[in-house]
Amino acid sequence: MPTAFDEETAMGDLTIHGIDDDVIRRLELRAAARGRSLDDELRLSLDRLSRDEDRSAGRVKGEASDDEREARLRRILALGRPLDAPFDLKAYSDALSDGTE
Repeated sequence: MPTAFDEETAMGDLTIHGIDDDVIRRLELRAAARGRSLDDELRLSLDRLSRDEDRSAGRVKGEASDDEREARLRRILALGRPLDAPFDLKAYSDALSDGTE
């Protein structure tokens, strides 16, 4: 699936002067936490910001935000983790059938 950062896509360079060191450090930490380079994190952030500006009149119907997609992914990944306590499916289904649950 093509992305906004394919080599075939025309890209320009951008230089920003006077960025506070604390801002840079926070961006580096955020990029590292997401497994990205600082450049990739900044590209994605700028892309997201520009799209949000374009949609300032209202979000595109049916399109999930990045936070919503990340939350959905966390819920899906949680389905694969072991249960916190043993679970007896037969006893549970019997209780449902009996109306005791």
